[in-house]
Amino acid sequence: MKALEVHELEKRYSGFDLTASFSIQEGETLALIGPNGAGKTTIIYTLLNIIRRDGGQVQFFGLDLDRHEVEIKRHLGVFFEEPHLFDDLRVKHILDFFGSFYPTWDRQYTLRLLEEFEIDPDKRFKKLSKGMRAKVALTVAFAPKPKMLILDEPTSGLDPKMRRLFVEKVREAREEFSSAILLTSHIMRDVEDLADRIAFIEGGRIKLLQSREALKGWRIIEGICDGSLPPVEAKGLRLNRIGEKTEFILLTDCYGEKLLHHLQECGAQVKGTSAPDLEEIYDWVINSS
Repeated sequence: MKALEVHELEKRYSGFDLTASFSIQEGETLALIGPNGAGKTTIIYTLLNIIRRDGGQVQFFGLDLDRHEVEIKRHLGVFFEEPHLFDDLRVKHILDFFGSFYPTWDRQYTLRLLEEFEIDPDKRFKKLSKGMRAKVALTVAFAPKPKMLILDEPTSGLDPKMRRLFVEKVREAREEFSSAILLTSHIMRDVEDLADRIAFIEGGRIKLLQSREALKGWRIIEGICDGSLPPVEAKGLRLNRIGEKTEFILLTDCYGEKLLHHLQECGAQVKGTSAPDLEEIYDWVINSS
């Protein structure tokens, strides 16, 4: 079952035009990655109707967002990079407030999260550090055991110990509650640890949407050839002409004997191959024309 289906979502600002289509299955994690201003947070805000989209259709759990917004939001856990949760209230009162909204709010699970995140429920929210505020906001997101979690830069304020705990909680939500997860992050380790699929976004467009497992099969090939490099199927290609020769570096998702044989037939000498990590693939995808 699809937890989220987005079809031709559109949002237009002066000088910025966003168009996106994607879906997330129940129990699946999709990560949105891209530079600042690429459109990641805009996508999240339009999915939550915080800002109104200019076109397209959005469905959560088979329900149309415009017709069933309140019902849908009762089953969403949401975290924003800069959480604002009633600054003057104590943590326990914030949790009581949100607990009254969610029909699936689990008070025992909430107490467990408070203990694991090392949160003092009697502290006022405005007195907390950035990291502690993030922990409270994550507790609010996880406590109702939602059908779907929407997490915008969730680990940016966490220390390494709490980051590991967060990753554990996301996996727990996916495995125990079958929660679907939409995640944005600049921390590639988080994406590698959690994502089933990854959407690379730049300039308001999804440039690549691929499974993490498929990306593990991508390879970088370095070599040199006489003259120009003949046509070759590649996800990215960088050339450096040196006299009569051309040095090349190519990124491919179809690495194998067939490709290597083709390069050799074309007179290319392969000097080395390597498996790129996610950060390298990100650099190729986002910075390619």
